[in-house]
Amino acid sequence: MIDAELYKVFYTVGRCGNISTAAGQLFVSQPAVSKSIKKLEDLTGCTLFIRGSRGVSLTTEGQILFGYVQEAFGHLQNGEQVLKKIRNKQEGLVKIGISNTLCRYYFIPHLEVFHQQYPGIRITIINRTSSETLNLLTQGLIDFGIISIPRDRSGFIYHELLTIEDIFVAAKKYPELPESVPLAALSSYPLMMLEKDNVTRRYIDDYLAEKQVVLQPEIEIGSMDFLIDFARIGLGIALVIRNFVEDELARGLLVQLPVSPAIPARKVGLVIPKNLPISIAAETFINFLLEKAQPER
Repeated sequence: MIDAELYKVFYTVGRCGNISTAAGQLFVSQPAVSKSIKKLEDLTGCTLFIRGSRGVSLTTEGQILFGYVQEAFGHLQNGEQVLKKIRNKQEGLVKIGISNTLCRYYFIPHLEVFHQQYPGIRITIINRTSSETLNLLTQGLIDFGIISIPRDRSGFIYHELLTIEDIFVAAKKYPELPESVPLAALSSYPLMMLEKDNVTRRYIDDYLAEKQVVLQPEIEIGSMDFLIDFARIGLGIALVIRNFVEDELARGLLVQLPVSPAIPARKVGLVIPKNLPISIAAETFINFLLEKAQPER
């Protein structure tokens, strides 16, 4: 086993060229320094210093060892500096799991502000579905995820970020669009919804099952962006998240089709695994998002 303290003494004496000076820097006695040097020489089987009237100098073997020790202590000092920057939030790495939709419509504006405040913290974004994000968290491959909060929360800690509302929309020019429609009557319209493996789709399907309503969409696709675009060009009625089409609704590019009963609002949250440490950079980003979410609560 390497005795780091012996090498610290060796390194200090080698730099100072004087046992007395080295003892002062190490806050130990001169005999203690000499004893450590003798012990290291015994361990290596080499004479490391030549003693003279004005101090000590490294032998050939001592110079070779000193080069390696100096490099090692240089790495240690660099590591300490990096950790200091991390503590001061000047450096760091955060790995975040999030869906494409939440990334585009919710996360990017926050990411821009965070990067302005903490330009030294690097961000890795992994676009996955909610279930895949939870799997990545379980494996320790990401620091936290942003997902629609599921009913089963075992093994994870959730922090609410925002409330989202699922609505049906169509182009304003869509023919014979009623002012409102019973939820079950939507089956007579060309519907467009996300694919079944999507967490939003599963939420909707569970709700429809509770209401004993069966809807068969004509178009199923994995991107909400495409659903919004398809609705804008009049292909049918799309199920989208209201929070992410506010601009289209305000500009009249889309209109909401009120349904009865309305689909209950749901929560999007930040999820972290229980009983696992969180890096300083990740904790900084988490606190940033939670602070931004305060007005939403």
